[in-house]
Amino acid sequence: MPDSGHKVQLDRRNFLKIGGASAATLGASGSLAAATVQGAPASSDAVPAASAEFAAPTKYPKLALITDYSPQKLAFATATGYEGVVVPVNSFFDPDKLSDSQIDQILVTLRETGARIISIECWGLNHIHPEFTKRQAAQARFIRYLEFAHRLGCKFCGTFSGGMPGEPLSSQAKEFAAVVSDKYLPVLERLDLNIGWENSPNAENFASVPAAYEQIFALVPSPRLGLEFDPSHFIRQYIDPIATAWRFRDRIRSVHAKDTEIIGPVLNQVGIHGEGWWRYRIPGQGLLDWPKFITVLLEAGFQGAMAVEHEDPFWDIPNMAEQTEFSQERKDGFILAHRFLRQYVPARLT
Repeated sequence: MPDSGHKVQLDRRNFLKIGGASAATLGASGSLAAATVQGAPASSDAVPAASAEFAAPTKYPKLALITDYSPQKLAFATATGYEGVVVPVNSFFDPDKLSDSQIDQILVTLRETGARIISIECWGLNHIHPEFTKRQAAQARFIRYLEFAHRLGCKFCGTFSGGMPGEPLSSQAKEFAAVVSDKYLPVLERLDLNIGWENSPNAENFASVPAAYEQIFALVPSPRLGLEFDPSHFIRQYIDPIATAWRFRDRIRSVHAKDTEIIGPVLNQVGIHGEGWWRYRIPGQGLLDWPKFITVLLEAGFQGAMAVEHEDPFWDIPNMAEQTEFSQERKDGFILAHRFLRQYVPARLT
């Protein structure tokens, strides 16, 4: 982007022709790349001082936080020492809904805050919806999200697998594999992107267990399809997250850094079908053995985003998600999570 005194007003079509609109992607230099229209020279503006800490790429996982888009939240992430953010698509952060001036302002904000959008989260899409028209709409929308992520400089998009309630696991695996192979892989190859689904157990995310992983990866050998691995979901299902990470270490493309606490006295009263016996925590305040888990990632050469997904009620205030700025309690949670994880994942060797 030119400096703020010479802004370029972008329409949506020209925006989608711009490469590297955010900070550099994970495999490139960490200094912010100025967004330039094809054929125009790159800006020589200095990189904001806030991004200097992340100027050199590392061979380690990149600490990030998951947050809705707002300038204040991006600035907090950079100031706290996170190497980027993971932004979910929502009612504002959506390529189909952004106005020209909003797109322009996002690009300016990325430069001014030194923030890097490492990946986007494409939740709320059922890739294998039982109704044909809804399935087609979800797939077309996901492809638009992939194109949007590419133009933001991302190399990964997270999603859910979708679901066909009542259908056998094998049938759902075949349907999902067919969608990926026929619809998404050609786009991923063209854009040099990877995708992965999170293992959150819910009705529209059938592939949340290792048995599903086995079937899907046997049908889709391409490494562009992988996992958005969240160990907290395995803990509450009594599945060993370390063994699962090791088994599928070569398919982990992104990590959600979240922990889970099991409240034994409550579990003994209500059983696993009851409520209140588990809760999500920030990293280091639950049951996961983080040194062992991170060792698996290092063994696999994982260099993607390890994004803190903050759902810990101890470090938050309810009903504040739509605010443009984090509450101090939520900031404290992110700060503590960063402090804990950084002891195992250095920003760079000095």
